[in-house]
Amino acid sequence: MRARLKHIAATTVRLALRHGMFTSRGTRWSLTGHETPVLMCLWNRPERIGAVLEQLDRQDHPDGVRLYLWNNRRSDHGRYLQAIDAFRPAGSLHAVDIAKSPFNLGSIARFYWARRLQRRGRDAPVIVLDDDEQIPDDFVSIALAAYRPDEVAAFWAFRVLGDYFDRAPVAPGEEADHVGPGGMVCSLRLFSDLRFFTKIPARYWMLDDIWFTHFARHSGRRLVKLPVELEFVLEETNQHWGQSGEKIEFYRELQRASPLD
Repeated sequence: MRARLKHIAATTVRLALRHGMFTSRGTRWSLTGHETPVLMCLWNRPERIGAVLEQLDRQDHPDGVRLYLWNNRRSDHGRYLQAIDAFRPAGSLHAVDIAKSPFNLGSIARFYWARRLQRRGRDAPVIVLDDDEQIPDDFVSIALAAYRPDEVAAFWAFRVLGDYFDRAPVAPGEEADHVGPGGMVCSLRLFSDLRFFTKIPARYWMLDDIWFTHFARHSGRRLVKLPVELEFVLEETNQHWGQSGEKIEFYRELQRASPLD
């Protein structure tokens, strides 16, 4: 009974979230309305927030960026708010919005921001980053130069040779079979289709890279390699270390039949 009540509560929460019904706190420094939206999910690396703010402030994109954060660990929220309040931007970071999740919804939760922006009439490129990524100062400019409305351009881009982990990286600009959302640019229009949130099987909710790839390809998007190099920190904190078996299972399941058909 307890598990069933928990499932009902989670389903109700997700229903509200996918319609943009969540609270957030915004900090505006020099907002113009022309900023490029950048989405990021937070879980277990609160010590990274300062570096995240700094590297986005160093971007050379003249229109600036607006960062949308989704915090999946409520106990760290005060730490994030403190860091944002203490930050003094001097460059491209014009605003930060942060939402506190009712429970850990996984990294797919960052796309609730995309859904809200799209529902409010935005039809523009959106950039997705992970908080363990060290990006160059021209990352946003490179992503926007590579952007095409009918494509997803991602740093993590592979050609699948057989099973999920049997794959090879592709060269910049080349077409891929699989992409990872962290370090990518795509159109907000992709999230106008509510099925992105409703058709992913509940037991695979945490595997948003596999689902995003499947959904984007099913929606007619071409997947390509973004011409950029990234560095990474705190690799040992990644959640994917315990998901290998589930990833293979989900990938195979989607090859057999798509929930979107």
